[in-house]
Amino acid sequence: MRLRHRIVVLLLGSLPPAVLANEAEWTRTSVGLLSLEAPAGHERVLSSLASRAAEILPRVEEDLGIRAKRRYRMVLIPTGLHRDSALARLDALAPPWAAGFMMPSQRLGAIRAAQAARYPYGTLESVLAHEVAHLLLHDAAAQRLPPWFQEGVATWVGRRWSLEDAMVYSGALLTTSLPRLAELEGFFDASAGEARLAYATSFSFVSWSIGRHGPTLPREVVRAAHTLPFAEAWRAVTGGSLADAEASWRRSSLIRFRWIPALMASSTLWIGITFLAVLAGIRRRARARRVREQWAREEDREEIG
Repeated sequence: MRLRHRIVVLLLGSLPPAVLANEAEWTRTSVGLLSLEAPAGHERVLSSLASRAAEILPRVEEDLGIRAKRRYRMVLIPTGLHRDSALARLDALAPPWAAGFMMPSQRLGAIRAAQAARYPYGTLESVLAHEVAHLLLHDAAAQRLPPWFQEGVATWVGRRWSLEDAMVYSGALLTTSLPRLAELEGFFDASAGEARLAYATSFSFVSWSIGRHGPTLPREVVRAAHTLPFAEAWRAVTGGSLADAEASWRRSSLIRFRWIPALMASSTLWIGITFLAVLAGIRRRARARRVREQWAREEDREEIG
């Protein structure tokens, strides 16, 4: 998630400079302009993620057609924050449900390893790609992109639309109205349930739009937004208005994700789809649990040493 400017200003004002300064006891490795950092004793996790970052960062930059303007930092946050007050203060900047967050103006982000399996992420790698996308979008167009577009594109960059997304989205539509894109801004900083719906909604529209206009849509819209208001940039790239695109997507969503699941709720097919979505979630959580266990083993080795 991209922390909103007003939140960052309020919270950073109460933090000591140590949070933004290089912590002498931390271990760090560079991947291009990215500095990946973690508390001492977690070198193996950091090295593993760095090797994947070497593949992830070029792909994210290619998807968005953007390169970072200057160096930036991503801190891995393990459990046991009592041993590092700077990490605890950094961790306090975001809602507890967030697996990662980015403060583009400060060139600083974080990944909570224990939360990586949470929706809409799934893995450490997808969290990293998501947060790096926020940094790149900030560098390219700053405040010219609406929050729903930034979050939808960042989620798409991190991974593609899946069965779990369909389940989250259809489940929400069975109990609530489909929110409009312009109404989503406050949802991203709200409760876990509201944020979950906001991510699924923005991701759905971005994925639907890319399906219609091709995978270059995000970078073309970002490029056009350099000189045009967002709605005009959207029209210049797609040939149609944003309002018409949203209306078409809403109609499509209501057919695919509300009425079809409701009609098929008792069918063998829908039960099978539900099972596959649940299985995918279980696998992601198992992977995240293995990461947490690795963090714990390294913490134990550090204490013994």
